[in-house]
Amino acid sequence: MNQLTVFRILTFILVPVAILFGILDLFMLLLALSANPAMLLIVFAMACFVIYVFTSVRFLLQGIGNERQLNASLKDWIKVNAYGTLFISVMFLMNSAAAFFINDVNLRQMLGEMIEQQPDVSGKISLDYFVKIFRVISGIMFFVSLMAIAHVLINFKLIRRYEHLFGKE
Repeated sequence: MNQLTVFRILTFILVPVAILFGILDLFMLLLALSANPAMLLIVFAMACFVIYVFTSVRFLLQGIGNERQLNASLKDWIKVNAYGTLFISVMFLMNSAAAFFINDVNLRQMLGEMIEQQPDVSGKISLDYFVKIFRVISGIMFFVSLMAIAHVLINFKLIRRYEHLFGKE
């Protein structure tokens, strides 16, 4: 399988993830502006991921697929947001990998403390169920992170290969 085919597959797998991240990012932005400004870095990195995926879709469909000239600014948008995507993907990858290696006793203790700090959730979700959800989400984020990192690396190679598609502004 060549790089372009892998790039297409990864792009269309990442589109629904980007839509979900975009919706979550809007809620996180409202929360960060009203209550927790420290979350703005994560909001920014998630926005980079969303912008990166959709600019990559445009590069793939209009540029590579239809051989149409693209603005030089699209290449800049892809590259700048690719670095934000790499940042958040590496962070998610490290967190997911750490979640795989933490033993159940420590994980249950940590998640139990998190649940106790949330009075709305405290009696409604069992700890066993919360641990299972945590493990599943960690696994999903591990694979999404790997796909995003591979996508960025392939995209950089394709941008160099299809340099002629990016016109001058």
